[in-house]
Amino acid sequence: MAPRSKPSPLLGGMSAARFLRDHWQKKPLLVRGAFPEFRDPLDPDDLAGLSCEDGVESRIVREKGGARPWEVTWGPQREADFAKLPKRGWTLLVQEVNRWVPEAALLLEPFAFLPNVRVDDVMVSFAAPGGSVGPHIDSYDVFLIQGRGERNWRYHTRPTRDRRIEPDLELRILQEFAADADEVLRPGDMLYLPPGFAHHGVAVTSCLTYSVGFRSPCAGEVWSSFAEAAARAHPGAGALLEDPPLAPASNPGAIPEALRERVRALVRSLDTSDEAIDRWFASFATRLKPGHELEPPRRAPDPKALLRRLERGDALVRSEEARWAFLPAKKRGLLLYVGGTEIPVAGEARDLALALCAKRRHDGRELVALTKRRAARELLARLVAMGALTSPTRTP
Repeated sequence: MAPRSKPSPLLGGMSAARFLRDHWQKKPLLVRGAFPEFRDPLDPDDLAGLSCEDGVESRIVREKGGARPWEVTWGPQREADFAKLPKRGWTLLVQEVNRWVPEAALLLEPFAFLPNVRVDDVMVSFAAPGGSVGPHIDSYDVFLIQGRGERNWRYHTRPTRDRRIEPDLELRILQEFAADADEVLRPGDMLYLPPGFAHHGVAVTSCLTYSVGFRSPCAGEVWSSFAEAAARAHPGAGALLEDPPLAPASNPGAIPEALRERVRALVRSLDTSDEAIDRWFASFATRLKPGHELEPPRRAPDPKALLRRLERGDALVRSEEARWAFLPAKKRGLLLYVGGTEIPVAGEARDLALALCAKRRHDGRELVALTKRRAARELLARLVAMGALTSPTRTP
């Protein structure tokens, strides 16, 4: 975890507070050796095998040599097709590798100075020499961590103004791109890019790159989701809108003032208190993405047996299917949100809930120390029964 106020090698010797003040969503940051002695959590063959599995989002991009320029082949990929690919000029990208490879999920841990609700995923790409997805702009913050091999990154150091894209392509490739920074990243190096900064990465050698992404919802999505949630929660949501006393219409196209007043009052009757908005946002921001689902164990865990396993040293990890967050509540309690589900947490289980939100992997004995009170034991058992906490094994 990057320290909040102390200098951090991850951030080029600056503190997390300074990074957030000077760089986050403002300007890029290149950090040499951000991950000293970096070890890839998977190899190219592992990534190719993962891309062949159902339910795993992947694509192969070829700038040239396909049926059309910048050809995209969407997964699941076919194992036999990899043998047909050329030695140069192609890239395999696999989304949400943190869902399938626990070691890849741990790449998110150093970025724990950022809120869980902003986490998008860890995308992993393998590129043959010359492989690229073209100059483009992302709509999210991304930390590009270089694994094995080398990749050349050309990028803008100021927000990109010319955003015209090439027509009739599957990828959103910029028509014009003149970089003002040009760097080669080697194993352990990292490049942070805010949204709206054009960039173009080309493999110098065969290489693996880990894109740790953080995403914000757009304003329209926030408005529509809150309105829908507030309407569902209103006790009169199913009642028909009754007309006020009406006078004969002089023109049927005119909307009577009394009717407009009634509609205004109805809309304003939605609960827009700070508490209602906060609770909606916590659920909205941790909601399960399409295709994500918490998988409960076949048998509900026996709380005593669960604790015995943890005392022996078994570990638990948070499911990467769901985001975790919390809000304060009365009497030292809090409201825990996991995959959009709100879970009231009593004060006796507060420390456990905070610990579970703080990191992804948990030593069993540490968890046992946090479950001395009954409320904490019940919370732990409930989260395991939901599938929100699981054993640290790969589940493709």
